[in-house]
Amino acid sequence: MGKLVSPRLCSRLVAALVLAGAALSAPAAKAAGWHYYDPECPIALGADKAGAPGADKAMKFVAMQPKKNIDRVCDVLPDTGATVIALDAPDAELREMNWDIRVIRDVDGAGEPAESDTVLRLPLQKFRNGMVNFDVNIQTAGKYALYARLSSDDGAKEFVGRHHFTVGLIDNTELYAYVFFGLLVAGVGGRFGYVALKKRQAA
Repeated sequence: MGKLVSPRLCSRLVAALVLAGAALSAPAAKAAGWHYYDPECPIALGADKAGAPGADKAMKFVAMQPKKNIDRVCDVLPDTGATVIALDAPDAELREMNWDIRVIRDVDGAGEPAESDTVLRLPLQKFRNGMVNFDVNIQTAGKYALYARLSSDDGAKEFVGRHHFTVGLIDNTELYAYVFFGLLVAGVGGRFGYVALKKRQAA
């Protein structure tokens, strides 16, 4: 009896699976926020007081869940639980301001977040090195935001920004990518089985 599957067929199957994985893993990773994003995700800080002098500023945001994976993400955390958030403000003026940093539930509306929507709030303080990282334990899947209000000592200047992110949610793009990948693998596997069966019958 001859060989059921030739080495050439095996190599072609492996190559097809590798190419399919490469083609689909990037969109899925991008949708999930895994490995794909530049870890320095900007948060726009606009002048919030009427007539406040100075141009708009920005700071950088990144989130991690080191107990579950090594990914650094911008806006989609795959799981609930212990999370580390890091902020970086390279602007010298921002480093001299008082930072009011909160993690809040992402609800409609603007202005001051309600206390009932606040998951975590850091003590008001200055971070003269321009950086802060902190732990937050997010227990419920949903939409959240990082709220940052930076103000001068005299209150004459103030910058406010929000960075929206999700926790424990899978968007439709990611779901469709996984379904399509599963169907493609099933199709390649079915073709492989069919060819193997034909070779066995012919042997």
